[in-house]
Amino acid sequence: MKRLQVITALALLVFVLTGCTDYAEQYDKNTLVLKKNGSLVEVSVEDFKGTSVGADNLTSYVESQIESYNNSVGNVIKMESINTEDMSKVKLVVSYKDIDCYNNFNLLDYKYKDISDVKESELTGSFTSADDKKATPADIMGENKAKVFVVSEATDVVIKGELLYYNDEVTVKDGVATTSGKKNSIFVIR
Repeated sequence: MKRLQVITALALLVFVLTGCTDYAEQYDKNTLVLKKNGSLVEVSVEDFKGTSVGADNLTSYVESQIESYNNSVGNVIKMESINTEDMSKVKLVVSYKDIDCYNNFNLLDYKYKDISDVKESELTGSFTSADDKKATPADIMGENKAKVFVVSEATDVVIKGELLYYNDEVTVKDGVATTSGKKNSIFVIR
């Protein structure tokens, strides 16, 4: 009985320490999760029904792309899961060490940097604070230990940390931000 309790406690500890989350179950649309440490998890949801792409070929392709990338720069990307049971709603979950790995692998140019490395002129658009008040770039520049995250594509974004401000290219509902993809969507976080 005591051995079972110890095993259960260890399993729970591993679960808590690794932050196990089933992102594929949690999100039904393309979603980018920015963690407090700057690592990212991407949930990609695509429709392959009616195409010549098969489940096995798709899985092999993704695995080979990730392996090839990791072989050139080190193990910085990991396929967490791929669900091909329903080809009209394939869910791929990939974790990335940091924004540079994400950008390089996906050929994008998102930004994630300290507020001290941002010019006030880079804070474009009208800003709203997390408590739904208008804010100016000057207000934002005064934040200590803040980070700026800039997304250029239309996607859902989940910030694992404190969202301080966001610009008018972002709408936030129930902890999920949706970016317009028209202009840069800017988040100020801590």
